[in-house]
Amino acid sequence: MKIDMTRDAISRRLKTANELRRACLSLANSSVGKKIQQKHADNKSVQRTIQALGH
Repeated sequence: MKIDMTRDAISRRLKTANELRRACLSLANSSVGKKIQQKHADNKSVQRTIQALGH
């Protein structure tokens, strides 16, 4: 399988990754996400998410 490495293909993948990142951070910043942050504050993944949110 060959991966398309053209400028347009790379730009599309970067745009998609950015949109997914924003969606994930938006969900993490929701009321349910905040409850999880409080309940599992010692979890490494939660800590990284909190840091990415700038809290």
